[in-house]
Amino acid sequence: MPVFVGSFRGVTAVLSISTAALLCLATVSTFGLRASRLLPTASFPKLWLWWMRVWFPSYFYRYIPGKVMLVAERVRLGARLGIPPATSVLLVVWESGLLVAGSAVFGAVGLLIRPPDGGLVSPPAVVALAAISLVGCLAFPLVLRTMVRWFPALGARIPGLALEVPAAAQLGLILGNAGCWCLLGVSFALTARLFEGGGDVDVASLVIWFVGSYVVGQVSSVTPAGIGVREAVLVAGLAGIAPAPLVLAWAIANRLVLAAVEGTLLLGSLALPFPQSPPDGEEATR
Repeated sequence: MPVFVGSFRGVTAVLSISTAALLCLATVSTFGLRASRLLPTASFPKLWLWWMRVWFPSYFYRYIPGKVMLVAERVRLGARLGIPPATSVLLVVWESGLLVAGSAVFGAVGLLIRPPDGGLVSPPAVVALAAISLVGCLAFPLVLRTMVRWFPALGARIPGLALEVPAAAQLGLILGNAGCWCLLGVSFALTARLFEGGGDVDVASLVIWFVGSYVVGQVSSVTPAGIGVREAVLVAGLAGIAPAPLVLAWAIANRLVLAAVEGTLLLGSLALPFPQSPPDGEEATR
């Protein structure tokens, strides 16, 4: 049975859990802020706080399986900022692609530096996934522009669609997301230190496998926020490093920390004001 380290009440444990929570807070907040870079210029409100009022409450709907409610809430709240429904849906797809691309890039670099034991994951396959994700995300605006050129009615139905995000800006978002994933993985490693044996495990392995498990759980959409899926991937990935009950305890503890941080961000975002009316393009670009 996993047990907390004897110094759980000591300074080391307090610093570990506090740092883990701060890293989670910084990571989730940054994901939301970076997503705002994709907003169409004509719909980008002057105050980014308005965007946070949309992103965080919608993000919390990932605890409902299927992602349908998350998208529906983004559409509903985005409409209050003057963002067309179709644009909101495409932004969700685009954000998700950039997040997966960032995690794939991080995983590819991590697995090349620290190849896994047991052949559970193929580094070349992860590198290929990273390359495909990068190309797919960078080509996304080009594909949309081509579709609008071929089908003008599509452009008319999706006013202000984010079609002009430069490739360099997208690449910056992907690399920034990779850095955020790394911070989230470090928060897991810090949480593991609260348990007996957690401080003896290779940090790189903890970080790499946590990021992989988080993304698999997020993409699966079959359980609320990937509950069960993330833990299963972690237990399988770290099977040769730590006992399954111990890894499961780490995962549950980290999920509780993340849930507390997400709940705090949700309550904070709900306190933010909405504009009295959707900002028009002139106001938004001032």
